[in-house]
Amino acid sequence: MKQLVMMMVSLFLISGAYAQDKEALKAQKEAQKEAESTLKKAKNMYEMSIPNAQYGRKETDFQRLATALEMSQSTINNEYTKNKALTWKVAADIQNEYYKKLDNEIKADPDNESLQENFVETSAKLLTYCIKYDSLLCLQPKLKPEEYKVAHTQHQNMSINPAIQLLQAAQKYSNSESQEDIKKGAMYSSLFLYALEESSLMKDFKHASLEDWKTYAKAFRAQSYLSLEGTPEAKIVDVYQKLMDTRYKGIAYQSLANYYREKDIAKQNQYLAEGIEALKDDPEQKELRANFAFILMQNQFQKGEKDAFKKTAKLIKEEFSDNSNAVNAYMMEGQIAFEDKQYDEAKAIFLEAKEKFPEEPKCLLMAARSAWQKAIVSGSKKADMDEAIRLFKQLEAEEADEPELWGESLYILYNNTQQQTLAAKYKKYYKGK
Repeated sequence: MKQLVMMMVSLFLISGAYAQDKEALKAQKEAQKEAESTLKKAKNMYEMSIPNAQYGRKETDFQRLATALEMSQSTINNEYTKNKALTWKVAADIQNEYYKKLDNEIKADPDNESLQENFVETSAKLLTYCIKYDSLLCLQPKLKPEEYKVAHTQHQNMSINPAIQLLQAAQKYSNSESQEDIKKGAMYSSLFLYALEESSLMKDFKHASLEDWKTYAKAFRAQSYLSLEGTPEAKIVDVYQKLMDTRYKGIAYQSLANYYREKDIAKQNQYLAEGIEALKDDPEQKELRANFAFILMQNQFQKGEKDAFKKTAKLIKEEFSDNSNAVNAYMMEGQIAFEDKQYDEAKAIFLEAKEKFPEEPKCLLMAARSAWQKAIVSGSKKADMDEAIRLFKQLEAEEADEPELWGESLYILYNNTQQQTLAAKYKKYYKGK
């Protein structure tokens, strides 16, 4: 008896579950039918809204089109219709009518910011819908190649002007101080690049300015992400690396080097070094390349990276010797030798700098100090002391109005060589006790 009851309970549960599945399936079919009906109504409503000579419509009926838009928006978010090519075609066609309307309104009122913003948002929707439609159209198994080409070309042509609107908006917003605007700059430039580089919609699009457009978009995107608070480091590096094969590669290396200036000197040096190499055959960016080299050299000097420093200093002396800042390559190299107590080497470097940059008094000053230090470590040999005096006297002759460079030094040197009569002339410059 107990077994019979258990069997009856099991049958009841199975029957109940079957009934529930049947009801769920019925509800699912009804929902699908309703979604497809809405799509059909949206399509018909759109067709009844646009100009049609047969029915005497010369202008788009936007009051009716608004109803079609509402229906269309529900279908692109509905699980039963969102993967149908027709859903996105209807959405694109409707959005195209609004795009044309706003285009005309802006021509009549070009300074209207509200219209401009609405126009850009509509452009983004239209481009997105066309991309989605084309991606789904590619998957239609029964669609003939010639039929696809007609629809593909039609929506490609429908998309390119809205895409250009996004590019212009990206330029504007990427230069804004508003974080909300900068976010839009990143969004619109990214959508533009996705459309032109990744989507099936634009894969065969040709235009003389195409590569320029993509380059601009990459620059606006990178600038937006760099300025956008909270952007992950990896994202910033990624968008700038995508600029490195364009004519804006110098800006890419410069921006990343600046980004890491306070965060990571090693990475800053990495991008400075890479930038120096990347720009070596670009005469138009010689000044920027020189700037990279000077910053890199300064960093290496401060970090005590002597071998790396000498390599960069050599580059500067060979390729940027006409730059007024090139004297620093000699001064820093001489300073390293001076601190390593290689006084003859230091003096030679400073004198070479003096020859190339005769207007810079520090070159001769450091050569004289190097000679003096050589004299000190050699036990104040007369020849070494005389050499130090000779260089300080030369400095006096060239910089007579700057006694702080040579006055006290000559007083001490003459005193130390028992030339008190000569020393007396310079006593007034002595600051010691």
